[in-house]
Amino acid sequence: MSQSIPPDVYDRDYFLSEICEGYDEFQEDGGVSHNKSKQVRQLAPRPGLRILDAGCGRGEVLLACARAGAEVSGLDYSQSAIDLTRETLSEFPDADIRQGDVTALPWPEDSFDRIQFSDVIEHLDAPQTVPALAEFRRVLRPGGFLLVHTAPNRLFMDVGWPLTRPFLQLLGHRDIADRVDHWFKIAEQYHVNEQGVHSLRRALRRAGFDDTRVWLDPDVLRSGQYHLLSGFDSAPVRLAKRLASLRPLRLFLGNDLYGLARKN
Repeated sequence: MSQSIPPDVYDRDYFLSEICEGYDEFQEDGGVSHNKSKQVRQLAPRPGLRILDAGCGRGEVLLACARAGAEVSGLDYSQSAIDLTRETLSEFPDADIRQGDVTALPWPEDSFDRIQFSDVIEHLDAPQTVPALAEFRRVLRPGGFLLVHTAPNRLFMDVGWPLTRPFLQLLGHRDIADRVDHWFKIAEQYHVNEQGVHSLRRALRRAGFDDTRVWLDPDVLRSGQYHLLSGFDSAPVRLAKRLASLRPLRLFLGNDLYGLARKN
């Protein structure tokens, strides 16, 4: 299934920049960011597990899983990502890293115990969403699960941010508001399929997953461990963070969206 954004848009410069989340940590021995470390914990890699990272990017999540003893495979649309991932996994030369399309995975049924699909769904064209998720279900083993992460949350983009931005300015954080605006402007080039809680849950169910959980991370400011939020710490900000983490406000102010879908 063809995609409107060509693969050469995701070149080496893209992955080795702050546009691609976690670059600062990656520079330090292929480390994972605060956000990606949460995903690695969810995957719980260990010897005996086969883990696929679909949209493997630079390969740091696969490296963390391989170092924990898991057998790892990676797939990406971009040849630059494949080259980078192979470099990152140089200490694991048997890792199965392939260029390909998430709507037509090059592995047979029941191949993996875990599948990571992080920061990719927002880059797909909308008609690719359910076919990709259905492919993940096909190659999962019974009892295995798919972990999806995406940001930004669509409701944050459409509702939460327009309401929040004036308050940031009033609190003297115009620089942070401008940085977030700039990031959203850049993301317009790459994000054509942002999700919300309800759209992601609906897509997982349409793909054949019955056992699903979809949620927004209550750590709405990523514990301050994010380059856009540098210097964003004051008593009013801490109070606002606590309020934003509560339901139902989190539906509009949370930004890191997760889905976990198990194959029964």
